[in-house]
Amino acid sequence: MEEVARVLGVSSWSLYQWSKRYGNAGGMTSNRRPADRSVQEKLKAVIEFEGLQGDKQGEYLRREGLHSDHIATWKKSMEAGLEGGGDLTGASRTERAQDKKKIKELEKELHRKDRALAETTALLVLKKKADLIWGSGENE
Repeated sequence: MEEVARVLGVSSWSLYQWSKRYGNAGGMTSNRRPADRSVQEKLKAVIEFEGLQGDKQGEYLRREGLHSDHIATWKKSMEAGLEGGGDLTGASRTERAQDKKKIKELEKELHRKDRALAETTALLVLKKKADLIWGSGENE
């Protein structure tokens, strides 16, 4: 940006302000990141995009500041949600919370057992090495 400002003979601050003020002149209606959009906006974008053909899809993506990967990911996510039943009732939310808690407890127990197994393995290796160095204590 400094080089462009020098070539144009303006200060870099002015160039920054101009780009900030007029940078959206290319027709983009949204300056938000795709991840910052609500579910409703994502659904609307997928529906609008799918309704367009050819070059119109590219124009839409540029105008909205999106990429075709965003639309594909959102569409896949929505399809997966519909296949999974969509809405969660109070009972299924409770069940999901219980499942998450149970998973966390099982992971904690698995981690504890992994540590115990590693400790036991280390002790066996040390015992074998000690027996090789000093001989086994059973002969005495």
